[in-house]
Amino acid sequence: MVQLHREGFAVIPGAFDAADVARMARGFDHLLQRARGLPGTSDLDGSRFVLDADPFRLHRVVWCGGAAPELATYGTDPRFLQLAAAALGTSELVQLIQQAHYKLPGDGVDFGWHQDASNRRYGTEFTDVGGNGSYLQLTVAVDPMTADNGPLRMVPGSHRLGFVAHPTTGDLPDEVLADAEPVDVLLEPGDMAIFGPFVVHGSAPNRSSQPRRLFLQGYTVPGANRRVYPGCGTGIARRAPRPLRMTSPAA
Repeated sequence: MVQLHREGFAVIPGAFDAADVARMARGFDHLLQRARGLPGTSDLDGSRFVLDADPFRLHRVVWCGGAAPELATYGTDPRFLQLAAAALGTSELVQLIQQAHYKLPGDGVDFGWHQDASNRRYGTEFTDVGGNGSYLQLTVAVDPMTADNGPLRMVPGSHRLGFVAHPTTGDLPDEVLADAEPVDVLLEPGDMAIFGPFVVHGSAPNRSSQPRRLFLQGYTVPGANRRVYPGCGTGIARRAPRPLRMTSPAA
């Protein structure tokens, strides 16, 4: 976990095996099939499908386990919960995010530079009660994430700036990116990338012939969130079965 402290993100190779990846892929395929019949962004079976109908672009499915039961149980998977507990310093957690992110070949989906703290509504609907960001995002590659298919791009060390985005628009100050040296996060299926709310990141469109799909979980600590999310309200209580010990930054 030294990398998480130092860089603001960390990669955990082989966090999930081939059977898990196949199960995730089936869930993603099921969601994509359902999305193709929708007229636009729609709520369905406890999930929110965020999409453009014409031309078709599926950006993400929010609280995806609602419409894909094979994905729902991963919210309580110890492999996620133990890491979240170690990073946040508590075994008592609240899950806010379970999302399926799609980048299909040629669909043009991208994500501009941002801090996840903006998405959590820091300063208005979210309070950093733990002083450590109080939020961790964990994302698993369902497909290879390569330099050509719109990988996550991180700005190492940018988390040390704290929350610097505009509280309403999410725009970042020009100086944050002026001297930035972003790195591509390249993953194999089953690899996990974890990151906190302040690291600056984004991703370009998929310019390859292969899909780039990511399965996301996001956890906070009790008392931090007041925002209502699709599918889970203000969050669902989770408990890590056995918290891992986080290695100190000086280790």
